[in-house]
Amino acid sequence: GTGKYLKEQNPNIQIWGIDTYGSVFKKYHETGVFDEKEIYPYITEGIGEDILPKNVDFGVIDLFEKVTDKDGALMSRRLAREEGILLGYSAGSAVAGLRQLKDRLTKDDVVVVVIHDHGSRYVGKIYNDDWMRERGFLDTELLVKEVIAQKGDRRFIAVQETDTVRHAFELMKEHDISQLPVQRDQEVTGSITESTVLAYLLEHPGNNTEQLVSSVMGKPFPIVEGNTPFRQLGRYIDKQIPAVLTKDAAGNWQILTQYDIIQVM
Repeated sequence: GTGKYLKEQNPNIQIWGIDTYGSVFKKYHETGVFDEKEIYPYITEGIGEDILPKNVDFGVIDLFEKVTDKDGALMSRRLAREEGILLGYSAGSAVAGLRQLKDRLTKDDVVVVVIHDHGSRYVGKIYNDDWMRERGFLDTELLVKEVIAQKGDRRFIAVQETDTVRHAFELMKEHDISQLPVQRDQEVTGSITESTVLAYLLEHPGNNTEQLVSSVMGKPFPIVEGNTPFRQLGRYIDKQIPAVLTKDAAGNWQILTQYDIIQVM
């Protein structure tokens, strides 16, 4: 109805529609043919169809422009980042489609884009980096600092060199972890693992849990920068090295374990 009204007020007004790949609208509008070969699954919500709804007056629409799922999602994110407007998926597609058609416009043209969809429904989708990466929409690599930011429990649990082996073992049981960084005050000086404690107890039968951590600790876990690509962690973590350390934006120590990496993957 909106397009019809606008045409009645000014026949020179152009009505452009945005379509998505997998929808039949564009080809049907251009050829009058309902081509089932145009139909395939797509992700964009709110635009396109695999049917011809009776309430669509194709005679009012001057042209259709198709926008990929990726381009629509990226434009929504760009507008949120640069303009502070939280748009929905198909609204991002509308803006992306207009940019694709920019060569059809002159400096005197007045353009109105209907922003018809809010972004609150897409916080877990196009505004979620993991969702975007799973679909190949983000070209940037996942970084260590981003993995740290996604961790549910970001407490840095460590022991001091002067703590006892008993205390270290109790901490592991309490927090259901199998490794601990060792510190001298705030400086990381070593590491201790369940296997280290077990090997020590087997080699020294009896009540030796009151020994100091410094007497059984191993080398510190490797330290990586926050901007290290996630895929490079395989260079540091193996059977003998179960974790790496890094610092967050506030300068606090953080740990990434084998379990954390599996959770991300």
